[in-house]
Amino acid sequence: MPSVNGTTYTSADPNHPLHRLTPEQIDEIGAAFQAIHDEVKADLGERDAHYIRSLIEFHRRLGALARIVLMASRYPPAWLLGTAGLSVAKILENMELGHNILHGQWDWMNDPNIHSSTWDWDTASTSAGWKHSHNYLHHTFTNVVGKDKDVGYEIMRVDPKQKWEPRFLAQPLVNVILMLFFEWGVALHDLDLEAVRAREKSLKDLRKDLKGIRGKMVRQSSRTTSRSRCSAGARASRPRSRRTSPPTSCATCGPTRSSSAGTSPTRPTPSPRTRRPTRAAAPGTSASSSVPPTSTAATRST
Repeated sequence: MPSVNGTTYTSADPNHPLHRLTPEQIDEIGAAFQAIHDEVKADLGERDAHYIRSLIEFHRRLGALARIVLMASRYPPAWLLGTAGLSVAKILENMELGHNILHGQWDWMNDPNIHSSTWDWDTASTSAGWKHSHNYLHHTFTNVVGKDKDVGYEIMRVDPKQKWEPRFLAQPLVNVILMLFFEWGVALHDLDLEAVRAREKSLKDLRKDLKGIRGKMVRQSSRTTSRSRCSAGARASRPRSRRTSPPTSCATCGPTRSSSAGTSPTRPTPSPRTRRPTRAAAPGTSASSSVPPTSTAATRST
């Protein structure tokens, strides 16, 4: 088997490329990778530093602007625009910023605010836990079943080399749940519970990791709650649309609607007509005889 720097690489797969490579060939591949590394590092400069600082500023402004737009989320265009803005901001935070900075891609700048040892991102995973599960386990043993914890995240079967178990029948449902709560699932995945069961990780280290995740979860939940309340308060402070006030009761004409801003006032109820009092009719005469004589009768009498 090939041996590099005193380490012998073996594989249970006879078709594995390492079976066909000599130590000299492996050293040659290593030298080629090192040459690429040196070439890229020599090209780094102020242009790259300006790019990452500008991207961080753009990400923060986009996230703030999207939340301001969501304060008017009762209107579909504002909801769509704000949601899209937050989605892009989250993608930038996870992939272009958090992922790359925690990989040490920008450590050459020696900027304490953009460094893998100090950067913390807007997700439930702790930086230390993610660097262990991703930088070390995933990138050291990429796609090696039993070593790379990203192969199925220890809850799904995604490789034929994984032993089949009846619990994998629920995998379609598990996929949906993991999609909805992905950042929380990754946080628990970073605990490396399989190593705890195998007694490769102490309970003391597990408690330390749980404490860090609990702190991140509290901060994430409180920030989300405060943002929701802020948006709800902004929506409640806006004037409502023109609507009629609720019906009220009128003693004369029954239920009516009271007048309000932007509506026509209730039509006044006509008062019943009052008749003039008539003189009492003389005995033996009809009620019609009590009517005063017309002007014609008065003229004839003269």
